[in-house]
Amino acid sequence: MSIRKRKRRMLEVYYDSWCPLCTGIRSRLERWDWLHVLRFYSIRDQHVTERIPVSMEDLAANMHVRESNSGRILSGIEAVHALCMRVPILMPMSPFIWLSMKLGIGGKLYRYIASRRTIVPAGQCSSNGCELPMRRNVQGDDSDTHSSRT
Repeated sequence: MSIRKRKRRMLEVYYDSWCPLCTGIRSRLERWDWLHVLRFYSIRDQHVTERIPVSMEDLAANMHVRESNSGRILSGIEAVHALCMRVPILMPMSPFIWLSMKLGIGGKLYRYIASRRTIVPAGQCSSNGCELPMRRNVQGDDSDTHSSRT
């Protein structure tokens, strides 16, 4: 791929480095990025909000990507679709992701998975383990259900 085409396809990926699921996905994407079009930025970096005009609350709730050529920002399932379009091994999934978006189930599935991520704050662990934030009740009410250590 020419340098000009690669620059057109570059994607900045904003992920949560306190989320084991997110860091695992980042690791896989880095291995599969044969075209070298992905650049990763942790939302926990204190300067990340200078790079992208999205609130910290939104960045923490959903993965975001920014297309380098247009500056267009995508989040959630649309960000997943943009990744699939740029990572060769994931390209076969792209039509299914697109269809799930059009049918309205892709976003719901993404939000379901994202809402159940575990966050392990860096520097918050002791020799006894890591205190995890309280999780909201699955039924959707605001009562806290449990806190756990890993």
